[in-house]
Amino acid sequence: MAKNWRKAGASDSLARGLQGAGDLLFGGDEHLRETVSLRLADVEPNPEQPRRHFDEAELQQLADSLRSVGQLAPILVKPHPSERRRYLLVAGERRWRASALAGFSTIAAHILSDDADLDQIALIENLQRVNLSPVEEAEGIQRLIDRHAYSQEQAGTLLGRSRTEVNTTLTLLRLKPEIRLDCVTSHSDTPKALLLEIARMDPAAQAAAWKRAKAGALTARTARAQRRGVAEEETGGQGRPAVSPARFIAALPKVQSGLDSGLAALEAERPALRAKDYERLRALRARLDDYAAVIDRILEG
Repeated sequence: MAKNWRKAGASDSLARGLQGAGDLLFGGDEHLRETVSLRLADVEPNPEQPRRHFDEAELQQLADSLRSVGQLAPILVKPHPSERRRYLLVAGERRWRASALAGFSTIAAHILSDDADLDQIALIENLQRVNLSPVEEAEGIQRLIDRHAYSQEQAGTLLGRSRTEVNTTLTLLRLKPEIRLDCVTSHSDTPKALLLEIARMDPAAQAAAWKRAKAGALTARTARAQRRGVAEEETGGQGRPAVSPARFIAALPKVQSGLDSGLAALEAERPALRAKDYERLRALRARLDDYAAVIDRILEG
């Protein structure tokens, strides 16, 4: 069973984030049509459900609860775009699956309007009701950003998170694909802090670190020390050169000018870039995201 990795008070922050978001889950006549009883067979799962792993033991517990006390919260659906009298599941797939396990043939549902944002509501509902694994959350947030052209700050406002929290969570997308799949399906109780340290490692080092993490032989602290040790080896054991804050601030205009000139040149020569060039640019973007998170912490005091 997945451990609860979310910080205390996160539900309050999420509730604040939902204020002003158009009552996406429970509010208003704008999105919510009616509550009905639907046949389970007439409801089709959301193919882009943020949660990819459903723990069988947890589903069985929920099925037992449904048989004992009934369904306390309706699922959320919207009309199917091409099939009459069928519906797409927006949120509540655990309840839908558990109802089938419990032997039910129908389920209570809120029908949302056709223009309700399926993937946005699904992510918010999952974050509010049952904690997603850190990787599932990162993938869901990135999908919101990509589909709606949100900034990290806009996504954070929607979810009740700071931009720094969103940026940090998205770091998990730097995990190798096979590690992301493994930690979602088999090791969702791996601490988020440890996953973040592994994600910040060189891809070649991630596999070995993940193997140790699954065996319980790696902590976030030791993974961080391992990363720093590698960095020192790459600089000949000298570590990072000493830089005073004043010297760093004074050098910022030169850094910015260099980036501006370089990016302008890349933009002009974009058709000639090779696959390796794009990979290096992605690595630079990830590193800049890390820098942005540090700057946010400094500015926030």
